[in-house]
Amino acid sequence: MAAARRVIDPELQGRLREVAAEVRRVLYGEAGCPEWGTRFREIEQDGMSAGLELARLVMEQSVSEQAQRMPVSATEVADDEVLLVRTKSSPLQTEAGTVSWEEPQAELKQGRKAFFPPTASAGAEDG
Repeated sequence: MAAARRVIDPELQGRLREVAAEVRRVLYGEAGCPEWGTRFREIEQDGMSAGLELARLVMEQSVSEQAQRMPVSATEVADDEVLLVRTKSSPLQTEAGTVSWEEPQAELKQGRKAFFPPTASAGAEDG
């Protein structure tokens, strides 16, 4: 099933047009287009491969950055101290491919139990 598309902000749309022109030059050389006679199916495969990789990179960078900006409130526990002790690789399969990021893991100092912040994770939505 294809992902739902949102309306793109006009400023972002303009930047994406510029990026698309750069991608075409990388794919097809200075001309920016495939040779005459190239079937549309091949052009579609090139475009979809580049687009899906862009989507995967946007998602991966976003969740990675989000994990690094965990709010202090996520580690507040009454009558105990939360110790960030490690990170855990969190891969997720998406329509664009596997997205991975390092998710912080913590333990309670007194309780010595694994602690997972009560906030929603960046993973798949509960359905």
